[in-house]
Amino acid sequence: MSAPGANRQWLLRRRPQGPVTTDDLELASTPVPSPADGEALVRVKLICMDPTIRNFMDPDPGYGVPIAVGGVIRGMILGEVIASRHPSRRAGDPVWGFGAWSDYVVGPAGQFFPVPTAFGYPLPVYTHALGTIGLTAHYGLFAIAGLREGETVLVSGAAGAVGSLVGQMARIAGASRVVGIAGGAEKCRRAVECYGYDACIDYKAARPLTEAIGEALPDGVDVVFENVGGAILEASLDHVRKHGRVALCGMIARYGAKELPPGPSNLWNLVVNTARIQGFLVTDILGDAARASAALRDIDVWIRDGRLRYDLDVRSGFEHIPDIFNCLFTGTHQGRLVVQIDDQDAITR
Repeated sequence: MSAPGANRQWLLRRRPQGPVTTDDLELASTPVPSPADGEALVRVKLICMDPTIRNFMDPDPGYGVPIAVGGVIRGMILGEVIASRHPSRRAGDPVWGFGAWSDYVVGPAGQFFPVPTAFGYPLPVYTHALGTIGLTAHYGLFAIAGLREGETVLVSGAAGAVGSLVGQMARIAGASRVVGIAGGAEKCRRAVECYGYDACIDYKAARPLTEAIGEALPDGVDVVFENVGGAILEASLDHVRKHGRVALCGMIARYGAKELPPGPSNLWNLVVNTARIQGFLVTDILGDAARASAALRDIDVWIRDGRLRYDLDVRSGFEHIPDIFNCLFTGTHQGRLVVQIDDQDAITR
């Protein structure tokens, strides 16, 4: 932890060309900010490593505002309110929300959401199954895709933080067959052995992906939960069934790409099969407190019943954040990747 009065920050020194390098970022130190009226000051304990952060480093992220050159890198954080000038947040409250790669963040009180610690889990769990990752999986699968019992499901990024939960949730909801797509034999093994998938397709294998999907799901796909985009989305659309639904959660194939992957050339399949594709953001459910609370209650029950497994990869070292972040793109991590700022603050279970 930095000395009192100092606030370490990772700044965007220049826009990356491909993977992020240490030359693209700059470690700086500034005074700890003070909250203005209506704001809260949060001491960061955990910083979440999410692929979309790489997107925000580009001049055109596709959505949202790009990080300015010289600006602080943005990301999801979990921390503790240490000062507040709004009655909805009090000093000592554990909160999570959109913050920055820094020791302290300040912002409107409504930017930070109470951590549902009444569930009784260690803090890192609220960055995963009982946080935005769990809400993303639940909302995308049930509210956006409208999964029904007996349907087939195809999930890209099956061994990732979101995908690992989607496969299990689909199994809990009574899907007839759940197939994942992941990169490499080890990720596919984990998807099947740990996350409830009936089968997992290694997209890095030489075999044509659309052919592999057809063999794994010979009767087609009712629900596609898409995390990758690009060629994987195109292959998935080849197999969408009548009235199928595609929940578009992310498109990691384009994050940091020097050349954007071509868009699917087979969108006509959506017309032929009267299917639909819908993008969504976790902020959609964060704005609906009742829906979010109901989803978290479901997830808590599934965890306690032993039906839902979550894997956390908690790393330490603020100064190592750029290297840790790149693990998302090299696959050298297992589970939700989180950086712990203070070794005494968060213990994973």
